[in-house]
Amino acid sequence: MRLTVAGVRRRTYRADQRLSGRARPRRAASLVGMSIDVPYLSRPQGPLDELAQLRRTVGDAAVAGLGTHTPFALKHRRARHLVEQLGFRTIAWEESWGSGVVLDRYVRGDGSSARDAAGQARPALRVQAMLDLLRWMREFNRGRPGWDQVRFVGADVLEPRVLQHVELHQFVAHAARELLPRAHELLLRLALRGTPQEHAAWYRRLTEDERRPLVAAARELYDLVGDVAGRRTARRGRPVVDADDAVLHALALLGFHETGSGDLRDRYVAGIVASWQRRTGHRVVYSGTWVA
Repeated sequence: MRLTVAGVRRRTYRADQRLSGRARPRRAASLVGMSIDVPYLSRPQGPLDELAQLRRTVGDAAVAGLGTHTPFALKHRRARHLVEQLGFRTIAWEESWGSGVVLDRYVRGDGSSARDAAGQARPALRVQAMLDLLRWMREFNRGRPGWDQVRFVGADVLEPRVLQHVELHQFVAHAARELLPRAHELLLRLALRGTPQEHAAWYRRLTEDERRPLVAAARELYDLVGDVAGRRTARRGRPVVDADDAVLHALALLGFHETGSGDLRDRYVAGIVASWQRRTGHRVVYSGTWVA
């Protein structure tokens, strides 16, 4: 069977943690318009031999995009090839950062089940295909040192998660207790109204004037967390919440509120991916949500 795979092109930027200044394009590979033989299209566990040409397409790219409308079984096999053969160590998905943290902890071996972890994701990812991918990632990581494990990143700001609020509170309490009252006040202003999906729908219904104070609160919280993350106390001992995680928690909250009032979503996606790459040094496989 010969399949022409169509994907999406998403510009990938080099952006700093505060998303300031002009974003610059960086090397990325988009697996778009490739015509490849796929004899085992419905079997993500099939042999990887026919995907060898991906090596030529990807080259030394820091980010390889799988394409939004690529069948999931083929996405899975491409991801396997990029991880097993080309050394990619992060799979980033068009999924909210907060739920991605839960999925990442599962694939690294925490006590949750794949079904429980995927239950934190948006409905589009609560499917068997995603469970299979998560289980493969967890099995791949079994027995590997932390630096060589494959990670999962929710590289989007579509919905906030309670986990972000809880861990930001814990982070400030540990590293800058004198700032906790202000952080607590800001987090209360940004508290979720119902489920993440209900909260996102509620926020979309707000007017620009109603959103403005929430954007300001999210910006102040991001600045506060960024300042605290730069302190020695934030990394001293064994903090409950990693400083880099806290910064990305706050960045994703800001991204959710800002992209509700403007076309900034791609910039935040790029900011999350760029921050993650600086933190880990990983080459990243990126995919859109479509999972049929």
